[in-house]
Amino acid sequence: MSTKTQSQNPNRLFAWFLLAAMVNLIHSCYYYKVTKPADPPPESIIRLQNENNFIILQKPDTAWQFTDIIAEDDTIKGKLSILAGHEKYKTTNAEKGNRYKKNTVINESDVLNDVLLYITDSIPSRYYDTNRIAVPLTALSRIDVYDRDAGRTTASWILGGLGTGGAVFGIVMIIVLLTKESCPFIYVTNNNTDRFIGEIYSGAIYPSLERHDYLPLPEPVSGQKAYSIKMTNEVREIQNTNLIELLVFDHPENTRVLIDRHGNIQTLSNPVAPVSAVSLEGIDVRDIIVAEDSMVYLGKEITKDANPDDGIILNFMRPPGAASAKLVVKARNSFWLDYIFTRFHGLFGKEYNCWVEKQEKIPDKKMKNWNVEQKIPLLVSIERNGKWEFVDFFNVTGPMAAKEDVMAIDLSGIPGESVRLKLEYGFKFWEIDYAALDFSGNNQVSKHIANFKSAIDSKKGDVMELMAMSDTLYYVQPEIGDEVNMNFELPEPVDASRSVILHSKGYYKILLESDAEQQAGYLLTFRKKGRFSEFSNEVFQQHYSQGKN
Repeated sequence: MSTKTQSQNPNRLFAWFLLAAMVNLIHSCYYYKVTKPADPPPESIIRLQNENNFIILQKPDTAWQFTDIIAEDDTIKGKLSILAGHEKYKTTNAEKGNRYKKNTVINESDVLNDVLLYITDSIPSRYYDTNRIAVPLTALSRIDVYDRDAGRTTASWILGGLGTGGAVFGIVMIIVLLTKESCPFIYVTNNNTDRFIGEIYSGAIYPSLERHDYLPLPEPVSGQKAYSIKMTNEVREIQNTNLIELLVFDHPENTRVLIDRHGNIQTLSNPVAPVSAVSLEGIDVRDIIVAEDSMVYLGKEITKDANPDDGIILNFMRPPGAASAKLVVKARNSFWLDYIFTRFHGLFGKEYNCWVEKQEKIPDKKMKNWNVEQKIPLLVSIERNGKWEFVDFFNVTGPMAAKEDVMAIDLSGIPGESVRLKLEYGFKFWEIDYAALDFSGNNQVSKHIANFKSAIDSKKGDVMELMAMSDTLYYVQPEIGDEVNMNFELPEPVDASRSVILHSKGYYKILLESDAEQQAGYLLTFRKKGRFSEFSNEVFQQHYSQGKN
């Protein structure tokens, strides 16, 4: 069967392009990066197989090794065999996670290059031939890729089907990746290998929104003295970094150190899972958010007329006498939020730069209030006497990696033996991986600031002095491909556990060019509280409707 051309079947070509793009994600670094494949889509699938990836075909209750794969038109054909030599793999339902046996140590070598293809249980028998199978693209529901990050899921996609609607919507998400509005990317360098960690000061797109950021980094190994970090600009923006410092904390074992958005040190020693967790529509999501894994709450179902806001209500059992607690959340912004900001900024057309200049003069408090009113950060409320009372919010993190963050919760005046918290945000703005509450007090820690040795920019030389303190000097990265390699000397090790946090401060400017006319009247609607969430829902509805037609 020959591959069809775009004129013959455009939706199938879209589906192939989406799958090929995913293959390219697999072969990029430690973060999502989409480029147009050098080979036609079927050849990209074959290349994935030829590079010795261990491919597992997963149905709800069965799994096989998938080999001898060939790609034809709208199907993937291959040979099925038992999972010989992969005894740590546990077949299970993709919706529940736990793909590896519980209480089993998963080493990097155990899962390196594992690729899990999830298919529906409704493939007709005509697609089977003894030990071979032909998988229609429409039957693919999810792809997990286990890669170099020590057994973590480097990439995971919930496909929702690759039929007509799924294919078109998938192309929209590829556009999201290609038009991403972002902030500095942070890597930790070890043995000449760069490991992507996350983004810093996300959302600080004007000087008035410049802010401090605290990004947890991998803990050093025993006796480690040097610590190296790379900061890059990989999208169309100008990045302005005011401060970089490496904070080192020595603390008791079985303790984690995080810093909240206000700069307060918080320790976690006994986080407990919620006894219940439901979406704002009452759907049980507890199994999704009780563990740090590849399963995340991606948001509510599509709703045309209902309130577009989304969130989770958490219920915790409260120890007797507990007057305070610390909420810990691991989450990230969605790529969809990036796309919605791109669409929003596009409404200004050729007046965008003029609008940015005006925005830069608006007081930071007013700007931050607008963000909260539009439910762009992750808002947290507590139930008091049957009513929800706003507590605080988590800053946006960017979509490239989930970040663990913490928030102090005052429980004084909260009656009863339970604590109810609400995480709330706009339509598909966040993806929640994990949430817990720690009622323990803060442990004593020893804080150090690592010795900043150098910051080498290939164009500018050593730029360390531009970032050594919070002042009027900035290290500027104006172009895609700009990077700086920063080296630190850690304090002498002690007989304690050690945590490392990157403290940064800065802002960035998004670069946008357009010849379109400004939609001034439509833009006035965004003065309304919650309008940004409504806009997100409306755009999503448009793409979904187009995909179904």
